[in-house]
Amino acid sequence: MSIDPTAFLASVTAAPPVHHAPNSRYRDIPTAELTNPDGTSTVHLRRRFVPEPDLLATVGRVRVRDGDRIDTLAAEVFGDPTLFWRLADTGLEPRPAALTAEPGRVLRVTAAEGIPGGGGA
Repeated sequence: MSIDPTAFLASVTAAPPVHHAPNSRYRDIPTAELTNPDGTSTVHLRRRFVPEPDLLATVGRVRVRDGDRIDTLAAEVFGDPTLFWRLADTGLEPRPAALTAEPGRVLRVTAAEGIPGGGGA
């Protein structure tokens, strides 16, 4: 099966802009518009930069138990499993599942970006 790139782009650019939930890591990321060679435009999210972990205020720590997953830890810590990315950002781990691969590992829990008290506090 062959995919026509022009038709694919047309289907993507026809989609309405996405509005992200307040708990999304993309909630404050602005969009940009790219004009394609055929004159159509494509709206996309700008790059999301992971905050510097040392600037995030520490609010606690959580020890990984055997069988833990990053989403279940996020549910336990934040009350929302979709906030797993906050634990991953703090550990600068590109593969969030790796954070829970080793039972006994202690993960730093931080306040959301922009809340004062950083410096690894």
